Amino acid sequence: MTVRQTTDADTSRENIARLIGEAAGPLSVEDISTLTGLHVNTIRTHLEVLRAAGRITRGRGVSDGRGRPRWLYAPTANSDPYRELSQELVDALADADPATAEEAANRWRSADQVSRRPAATADEAVTVAAASLEQLGFGVEVSPVGDTVYLSGCPYAGLVAEHPVICDIHASALEQVLAGTEQDIALESLDVYPKPGVCVAHLLRGDTEPARVVRGKRRSS
Repeated sequence: MTVRQTTDADTSRENIARLIGEAAGPLSVEDISTLTGLHVNTIRTHLEVLRAAGRITRGRGVSDGRGRPRWLYAPTANSDPYRELSQELVDALADADPATAEEAANRWRSADQVSRRPAATADEAVTVAAASLEQLGFGVEVSPVGDTVYLSGCPYAGLVAEHPVICDIHASALEQVLAGTEQDIALESLDVYPKPGVCVAHLLRGDTEPARVVRGKRRSS
């Protein structure tokens, strides 16, 4: 029964990818629901996987004056190493094989254009890491000091609950990217969802020691 459900899900996902690829223009979730008869929540899950794999892109439509514009989905124009490795990760997770998923992440981390990009300064190293995360599909915001990176819009958000190893893989990948910059900077920790939809990477930098630290007084209960 489990195999049948997985096969059905894969077939539906490929059907959605085909519809988006053959459409005259971008499609909304509602458009896809009309064409396939699938529930919108099911479609959104498939779209998350396809977007994480780099097979489709998402953008806002034109506003009709009633709330935010709808998300529209279109095929990805070109493939690149990041998207190909993202596809491997998605495939590995679909097979419920964490070891294979880890290997896919290792390949991403060892790609020349990702993990071995020397930087002239620690600030540039953070910029390199942020750009790598953006290429994977994250929304990235760096703190003014450059010792904290906020990640939103995780391309694997729909899979993390079932496969928390994804977060460990991304943390390891970030560590490798920072190491490849050859700067005195490293990942201290990755906070997963301290607020819904946002992860926080804390960085250790050798050039950001404060001149003075004033400790707050903890209130007694």
